[in-house]
Amino acid sequence: MKKRGLALLLTLALACAGSVSPVSAETTAQTPVTTDTKTDTTTEPARFVLAPSGISKTKSGSLVIADRTHQVVRVRNKNGEYRVLAGTEGLGGYKNGSAKKALFNAPWDVVPYKDGWLVSDSENHVLRLCLDARVTTVAGTGKSGYKNATGKKAQFNRPTGMAVGSNGEVYIADTGNHVIRKIDKNGKVTTYAGSKKGCSDGTLKTAKFYEPTGLYYYKGALYVADSGNHRICRIEKGKVTTVAGSAKGIEGDKNGSALKARLSNPQDIILYKNEMYISDTGNACVKKLSNGKVTTLISAFSMGDGREPAEPCGLMIQGGKLYIGDIFTEELIELEL
Repeated sequence: MKKRGLALLLTLALACAGSVSPVSAETTAQTPVTTDTKTDTTTEPARFVLAPSGISKTKSGSLVIADRTHQVVRVRNKNGEYRVLAGTEGLGGYKNGSAKKALFNAPWDVVPYKDGWLVSDSENHVLRLCLDARVTTVAGTGKSGYKNATGKKAQFNRPTGMAVGSNGEVYIADTGNHVIRKIDKNGKVTTYAGSKKGCSDGTLKTAKFYEPTGLYYYKGALYVADSGNHRICRIEKGKVTTVAGSAKGIEGDKNGSALKARLSNPQDIILYKNEMYISDTGNACVKKLSNGKVTTLISAFSMGDGREPAEPCGLMIQGGKLYIGDIFTEELIELEL
């Protein structure tokens, strides 16, 4: 696994699709800045700080964001204004109850579930539900483990990415257990795909993953960012197949035909109009799979300042824009598609 951080940026080449026009990250209201004299003041935009590892959307056009660094779930409305939906800003822990007083420990992703929002509370090893201004535990004991059961008797090991299926069931990347789990509307948790740590295609029971992270459900198939194996898989009709990156788990940074392309620790994926967008986190870029070929859509130098996206993670498409959550620079990047 490649090291994260600014040193990674020095190895990247400039690459950006010509049809994509970057838009600067969010800003909040103007903040006064005092100079040397008491009478001279000026204003500058104060950037809103967040670490979006998982992003969902509402029917009204708002974004719901799991901010894993700052330990909260946020809502961003269509005007770019933010509010905290649940959690206590900057304070980690494990506490249910009032949404304002609830505590999370590295909330990773958020998806709709049972008229509320399901949160993968990764370091607490549980799934939480935000509903009616309250937070409850839906599944998991609070300790890492691996057990299929209903509700609080089930066990996970660092649940991260999630995706909602066609019947309201939710698929969960059980990252520490190297499998894909599923929870139904009644809270029953089962293993959907994967067996033990490794790298191989196959049936649901024989396929092997290594730290799967991002999930996306699209047209009857579940797509998996198999992060530790540096590949993207598709699960369809009971079979797991590599669709991008190395089927043998080889890391790299190479564009080209899907199976000859190389990725590094992809964290999230999203499909839109039959094209796939990939947070190629270890390579500090977002890549695109279209017509069987992988290309670089945006890299750390393509915004012009040699900085973002440094560690792209959560992805969402809303209103013709691709939103990229950069958990290193703590920005939400917008790209016109």
